[in-house]
Amino acid sequence: MNYEEFCDFQEISESKFVKCFRLKSGEKFYIEPAFYTQLMSLKEIYPNDFPKVIAQMKKVVEQKKLVSFVYDYENPFLPVEGSVYLEITDITDPIKVFYEDKSRGSDYGD
Repeated sequence: MNYEEFCDFQEISESKFVKCFRLKSGEKFYIEPAFYTQLMSLKEIYPNDFPKVIAQMKKVVEQKKLVSFVYDYENPFLPVEGSVYLEITDITDPIKVFYEDKSRGSDYGD
């Protein structure tokens, strides 16, 4: 699957399942498939805010140097030593784009 939002960056093949990209200035970031799914959901819900989200991701990568965008920071799909693990709300909340993940199962069980 191509992540067209990140086509301006060099894609690095390090894992079959987690995409890795490098900025021209050398910073590196990973994107888990579940994070990307959340990102695409956000794009559908907030198309006008989506460019701000991508810009915020790039800004964070430039600041932190090595970032893994993950679904759950406590259980990363691909542990990367020295990486800062960030979830979608770590990107969206600071820019006031509020994302609610409604994909989880019901809290009501029988």
